[in-house]
Amino acid sequence: MASEGESGVASPPQLPPADDLYLTAHDTIRGKSLLSPATLGLGLGTALLGELMLWRRIDLVETELVVIDERPTGDSASTAVLEQILREAGRHGVRNWLAYLSTGIATDLVERRLSRAALIKRVEKRGLLGGTKVSFVPADSMTAGWPATRIRTKVTRDEPLDVADLLLAGLILATGLDQHVLATLEARDRAALFDQFRRLFPVMLQQLVSQAEAAVGDAVMARRA
Repeated sequence: MASEGESGVASPPQLPPADDLYLTAHDTIRGKSLLSPATLGLGLGTALLGELMLWRRIDLVETELVVIDERPTGDSASTAVLEQILREAGRHGVRNWLAYLSTGIATDLVERRLSRAALIKRVEKRGLLGGTKVSFVPADSMTAGWPATRIRTKVTRDEPLDVADLLLAGLILATGLDQHVLATLEARDRAALFDQFRRLFPVMLQQLVSQAEAAVGDAVMARRA
């Protein structure tokens, strides 16, 4: 549900964490990604797994994903991931799932979901050699910029983040997006955010974000090698 800001204008609604992360990871006007495709995919894959945890469909037991409820979520993106986990049940740890989802699968699922909601628009541009380049641009810059603004505003006001926004904030940090969207936070604000992680963020989601952070670090090292 949309909330009202200090100006009295209704704020955009809070979206699923993966959608909010996608919008945060792209320029609000041109839609250019602030992350490499691999890092973006890792972040979005983690967010989709986190959504399934919020839906109480999967648990993270040590490093393994365990399905606890096979019912569809009612959402096509998260249900697609759940169905794939069910097909591969017991075969792969969470890092393998993150690697799999980061190959473009998670990004495609989230782009489809945002497109259906009319929050991003598909743009095709012909190249000099005759090929066509497809990109996505935000339908509305205010909506696209709202997830990061919401996090910054709540943190600076010392307001508690809900679990979905703590997941979003954790993935902003894990992917390095904080250099772009949380750079204005003062040291005391960052300390307050980490205090919220300690007090309010479920342990299972903390572990999931930690796995994502390690996977992003490994991907960065692999590119430098």
